Amino acid sequence: MIPLAVLAIGGAVVAVVHGIRSSIQHPYEQVSYPYVCKGCGAVFDVRELRKSPGLWRIAPGGPSDSVVLCLKCNKGWAYPVAKCETCGTEHVLHLGPDSRCPKCFPQAAEAGKKAGVDVFFRRPG
Repeated sequence: MIPLAVLAIGGAVVAVVHGIRSSIQHPYEQVSYPYVCKGCGAVFDVRELRKSPGLWRIAPGGPSDSVVLCLKCNKGWAYPVAKCETCGTEHVLHLGPDSRCPKCFPQAAEAGKKAGVDVFFRRPG
């Protein structure tokens, strides 16, 4: 018969390992963030791009491989939107020369203005 202490230690080890595995696993399919098309202004979720391998089409000559051809107009460049971990501001990545948060780093917003773009993301509606 297995001593009760050994069972308790074994159970605790299994619980800790399960907790660690659960916390580090971030299912790819559940990650969600918007994309915005600079051409037509359409907004769609990255999950829509994952529905079919043929939908994820990198924009030729784009500033990053995360800039894709728009799902809606099929020709404009769609940029990913990030949410600042510090202040929660949503901003468009790779649109301007500085992809840092434009609220936390005003020089990023200024660089976008100089490039003629607004790097702040405003949800439609």
